[in-house]
Amino acid sequence: MGIFDALNTAVTGLSAQSFALQNISGNIANSQTTAFKGTNTEFENLLSQQAAPGHETSGSVLASSASTITVQGDIQATAVGTNMAVNGDGFFVVERPTGFTGGIPSFNGVNLYTRRGDFQVQDGFLVNGSGYYLMGVPIDPKTGNPVGSVPQLLQFQNNFLPAAATSQVNYGANLPTDPTTTNTNANVANSDLINPIDFISNPLNVNAQPAKLIGTGAAISADVPASVTGNVNANAYTVASAGNILINGVTIPVPAADTAAQVAALISGSAAGVNASVNGVSGFVTLTGQDAGTTIDVTGPEWHIIRAGAISAQDIDECLKSG
Repeated sequence: MGIFDALNTAVTGLSAQSFALQNISGNIANSQTTAFKGTNTEFENLLSQQAAPGHETSGSVLASSASTITVQGDIQATAVGTNMAVNGDGFFVVERPTGFTGGIPSFNGVNLYTRRGDFQVQDGFLVNGSGYYLMGVPIDPKTGNPVGSVPQLLQFQNNFLPAAATSQVNYGANLPTDPTTTNTNANVANSDLINPIDFISNPLNVNAQPAKLIGTGAAISADVPASVTGNVNANAYTVASAGNILINGVTIPVPAADTAAQVAALISGSAAGVNASVNGVSGFVTLTGQDAGTTIDVTGPEWHIIRAGAISAQDIDECLKSG
């Protein structure tokens, strides 16, 4: 190889590297361009002259571009609902308008292909940032199957979509790990739980419904008729002698000559946690706990309530008992 050939070979190497730098600078300049595909550079060595195998001498170098259009790029999220991206191999079928007549684009029917999917609605068409109009194959709304195989220019109505009845709702909620209530007490275990005793009455704001018996082979007995009817004057019964009565560990002084109603008032007003009332039929004093879990413990002497007036065996009534 002469000096001229050597210089010429060196120049082709510089020219090839310059070509590669052009591709690199172009890739950098378009790094933020939607759907841009970078271009690689391939180098080919040329032989200066024919020679026996293994005795070739290198000549000039040739640089050529290698397209990367089929390489998958990064998919980025956008705030535009009509932006799309192709995940994997494939292209969008588009057309470029040849002109506009009265604002309506006209086309020459030549299908083009791109991976740029920054489409936005324009006059009912989907147009990407390069001005290409999206095409597609129509879908049968009933079967969901494509109608034909030839892409058509897509145009959408600007009207509102018809309303559709909701058939399913997904609802989610987070419950607290420690559901504190107004009754929660850090010093009382399980104070934040529901007390079943508070719900033994009818929780509905309606009249209680009669019980129903469902079954076969059983006979229901008739109601037992009332044995006593009428009203009793609670003031017609008095205490024979004064003393104390012990209810749930609380001592209640009862003076002599108190009526049954007065005795009931003393019990209800005490700290025993018991409500007392006079039965309107029998005249007995009945003790009732404040809730279904209260235990009533009555100790002490028996109290005889007798009718006012002459004392006789018939006048002695039942002693005070727990209800």
